[in-house]
Amino acid sequence: MAQFLSTCFLLLISAQLVKSSGVFELKVHSFTTISSSVCKQSRDCQVFFRVCLNYTQDVISYRLACSNGTGLTGTLNTEQNSISTSAPITVPFNLKWLGTVAVIIEAWNAEPSNDHPTENLNNMIGHFATKINLTIGQKWSQDVHLGEQSELRFSYRVVCDKFYYGDDCSDFCRSRDDPFGHFTCNDTGSRICLPEWKGEYCAEPICLSGCSEEHGFCEAPGQCKCFTGWQGSRCDECVPYPGCLHGTCKLPWQCSCKKGWGGLLCNKESNV
Repeated sequence: MAQFLSTCFLLLISAQLVKSSGVFELKVHSFTTISSSVCKQSRDCQVFFRVCLNYTQDVISYRLACSNGTGLTGTLNTEQNSISTSAPITVPFNLKWLGTVAVIIEAWNAEPSNDHPTENLNNMIGHFATKINLTIGQKWSQDVHLGEQSELRFSYRVVCDKFYYGDDCSDFCRSRDDPFGHFTCNDTGSRICLPEWKGEYCAEPICLSGCSEEHGFCEAPGQCKCFTGWQGSRCDECVPYPGCLHGTCKLPWQCSCKKGWGGLLCNKESNV
């Protein structure tokens, strides 16, 4: 049963390791038009931002689909000719983070009467595209992009989701204490076994101190259960042949007679 559970656990871990999980975050600190207001003097102006990620080496264009994820803000009211976001725009990803990515940032007129404003390119009031090389981390990177009549100041970072670690967010580790493992996770996602457990996945109990590794085993910490043919509190004593009376053994089922005894079961006195 224990071997079956261990096999199931290894399959579960293997399934987790082929996945990756993280989020790209971008803050718009200011989007400013150089001439006129953001929405060309419209009193009912509402704006939203869209961020696209593409793992591509092609020329960056707003015509590219958001092949590796997209993030949207809600509608934002403009203040004179500048607008910013109070919370980061988030773009989740489930592929390994490759480091280099094309980032497309768009500002759109929300047009309350239109449920699909991005279908009309006339609603786009700002478009910025760049390629970045970004490693996983909590630190924000700053950037400024200038358009023909606009300026965008923003910061960005990429972080792993909870329970995911590593340079590409593909290392999974979640603390557990159950039949499938007994460990916690450190800051890098490495497993730290709980006391009395060992092994790659901390699913192997540590047996009673001194328990013979060759002739004993345990199914729970502190035990020492003997394989057939061995006995004793630490499974380091062989079991002699059944009925052996005045004999000893070095291997199971032997009956080596003590001095003065003979016979198959060492039960006959000997003058030798």
